[in-house]
Amino acid sequence: MAGMPALLPTKFYLPPLPAGFVARPQLLEKLDEALVHRLTLVSAPAGAGKTTQVSAWVQSVRKKGIATSWLSLDDADNAPERFLEYLIACLEEGGTAIYTAALAPGADAHEQGESLLADIIHGLINLERELILILDDYHLIQNPEIHAAVRYLLEHIPPRLHILLLTRSDPPLELARLRAAGQLVEVRMEQLRFSDQEAAALLKKSAGVQLPESDATALNNRAEGWAAGLQMAAISLRGRRDVSEFVAAFTGSHRYVFDYLLEQVLNHQTLEVRNFLLKTSVLERLSAPLCEAVAGADRPAGELLKILERENLFLIPLDDERSWFRYHHLFADLLKLMLEQSYPGLTKELHRRASQWYQAQDMIPEAMHHALAAGDMEQAARLVSANVLALVEHSELIPILMRIDAAPRESRQSLPWLGVAHAWALAYTGQMERAAVALALVEKRLEDLPGVERSQIAGHISAVQAYLAWVHGSQQEAVAYAEQASLLLPKEEMAVRALNLTTLGNALTQHTASQSGVDVLEQALSLARQAGQSHVMMLAASALAYAYSCQGRLHKAHAVCQEAIETSAAFPLRTNQSIPAAASIYAELSSIYHEWGDTAQAIQTARKGLALCEPWGQTDTIMLCLIHLANAYSQAQDFEAARQAVQRARNMAQKVSPWFVQNVDEVELKIWLDAEDTIQAVRTARAANAAIPPSLEARLLVRQNRFDEALSLAESSLPEARQTSSRELVRLGVIRSLVLYLKKEQQNALSTLKDVLEWAETENRIAAFICTGKPMEELLRLARAKNICPEFVQRLLIALEARRKPAPVSAVEPLIEPLSSRELEILQLLNGPLSTPEIAALSFVSANTIRTHIKSIYSKFGVHGRSAAVRRACELGLIH
Repeated sequence: MAGMPALLPTKFYLPPLPAGFVARPQLLEKLDEALVHRLTLVSAPAGAGKTTQVSAWVQSVRKKGIATSWLSLDDADNAPERFLEYLIACLEEGGTAIYTAALAPGADAHEQGESLLADIIHGLINLERELILILDDYHLIQNPEIHAAVRYLLEHIPPRLHILLLTRSDPPLELARLRAAGQLVEVRMEQLRFSDQEAAALLKKSAGVQLPESDATALNNRAEGWAAGLQMAAISLRGRRDVSEFVAAFTGSHRYVFDYLLEQVLNHQTLEVRNFLLKTSVLERLSAPLCEAVAGADRPAGELLKILERENLFLIPLDDERSWFRYHHLFADLLKLMLEQSYPGLTKELHRRASQWYQAQDMIPEAMHHALAAGDMEQAARLVSANVLALVEHSELIPILMRIDAAPRESRQSLPWLGVAHAWALAYTGQMERAAVALALVEKRLEDLPGVERSQIAGHISAVQAYLAWVHGSQQEAVAYAEQASLLLPKEEMAVRALNLTTLGNALTQHTASQSGVDVLEQALSLARQAGQSHVMMLAASALAYAYSCQGRLHKAHAVCQEAIETSAAFPLRTNQSIPAAASIYAELSSIYHEWGDTAQAIQTARKGLALCEPWGQTDTIMLCLIHLANAYSQAQDFEAARQAVQRARNMAQKVSPWFVQNVDEVELKIWLDAEDTIQAVRTARAANAAIPPSLEARLLVRQNRFDEALSLAESSLPEARQTSSRELVRLGVIRSLVLYLKKEQQNALSTLKDVLEWAETENRIAAFICTGKPMEELLRLARAKNICPEFVQRLLIALEARRKPAPVSAVEPLIEPLSSRELEILQLLNGPLSTPEIAALSFVSANTIRTHIKSIYSKFGVHGRSAAVRRACELGLIH
């Protein structure tokens, strides 16, 4: 190779470990697999820490007596003669003698190359120990002849030689064949990402700053474990006091991150790839058809996505089929910034195209997101007009509400449908006064609308007003508004009509406790099924179950709940999402289990409902779950837990309506009566916002030994309870029989008890008996002696005995920070045999995304492993 310039010795130097290096044993263990494979490929984006980690590994294997040779490649090494000369010199640096024949001037270069490769292989046949050949920055090699030479070397590799390539993009080396033959080790970004603990250690060593755990985790989440991002954050953190503020503001526009990504990544791309990257940066998720619609590149988007993935351009796959991707957060930040600089004003048009594509796919929340991002309020209004309730499905409500809130008020005023969506969202999240204001703004525009649309929007306004009136406890007003909405809403608006009928049925049930409420709610549930709107179906089903319970028809209520639970269980299989509105079903189930005396089930189902609905934010459902949880705790005689649940409910109720507060007052009074704390019960009754139910008031009078007053109240209230078959019937009957027994009127007491037992037995109404304590137990023993309803009486006596020796309630409080709907879905999959990659495949996201969710679940549960998380979830009733 005469005439070649002198070889640079620094190209063979092992790169030193940087200051702040963090040892990562799991990576060293992974790289150890190189010793038994032909090829190890370390392929990841710029700044992923490839060179640093392999350099650390080389130092460790050298201590074990394993030979290594390192070659740092550059653009000049694309000349085959130069590459081979450096390759031979590198191998000799590793302690091997390679003898090559002199090259004949003017000889065929290809033949000479094959001759040199044969000499290299011959020289390595008799290696006395393992030799690792490491080629760094292999992505700089573009010459097909060199790739062919490396392939040849891999095909005829001597037994003790192992090749390790560090590269930013996958090389054309028949990797699939090597993978299938079990001769390939792959280390990719997934393995190179820093864990939260490793990130905290790196920041401490590099910046001399011990970040709080929450800040370190937040920063690492933002950097997605990217080594260069963390290193640049560390440089910026040195000497800073505003650590939390810095972490919150750390993005791809940070000057060090920006410069690095611009110089090392974006500036190295072709104009076609660069434009594609910039134009698709507005997308949170990327697929080939969506990118085609948005970016409009000359080359098919599918091909460009394959290039980005092959080149490790911070593209993260979200499914195993490589159909959906996303960009690394910091890279996406840079792209968006460069998009504005390169194409001012184009961002809105790109969002508009994305909105139109999503609308065509019937993916309404995503279409709404991009319409609002484009500032296209007319498109947003069009989406709302046809899909108003679809936008409050699942956990989409809060982000949609935030975006509508951010829109200029003038836009909302000029687009009535947007105002309608705003009012629905505000009402669902308990912001009743703001919802009323939003409705008033819409009403001002009604006269400007054509007749059909005016009637339709007026129907929505009446439906929201009915809901607001119901929440405030104005049941007659709610009935009037709901009936008006029923007249105005068109037939095709089945979901809104079903929701409005649910409000009407609730108001009728709570106003008159008559069969009319049940009839309306049965119609609401039927219509919700036809509409196919799952969350409306859950609300209608829970309202119907409540109405049946009010009539004392617990088995009928339970059947409705079970059917709804089956529907909600099937929903994630179709949509990969849970139904937060199913929380209302769990609330009613908790109430039923409480009435049946199944305390453990009552607690578990209330907890599950609470965990489901808190991320959603619908106020009345959260209230229901808290109230029924408090009732269940009280039945379990865990009065401290019951009071805590009631206080949480009260804090929320005070922000919503006096009627909600009234509901909390009743539950709190019941808890004090269950606890036999007469003083606190009297205080609660006196402070109550409204009259309390007769059965509760009668119980309080009994606790005060005011037996005649209690008996008078019970007897005067029983006729109405008999007429409506309300749930008060058994409660009042129990009080009447108990008072008669306490007044020494044993025969009358037994006669009354017989009637009550017959009413209660068919529906297994246990709760009303066991909460009255020892005197009722004595009366029931007398009833057993006289063979009155013997089977049911025995069941009640067993329940009373168990109440005297209550099983300890698992010390599990509802989560301070609830799981998101996505975390709830992943939690279900953790309770099974699937590995993290298998869960990722099933969920259509990357394994790293699943790991991030799992870390969050562990953090919220306060546990450190999968089995502990599953146990905690079972205690909370989130899984069975």
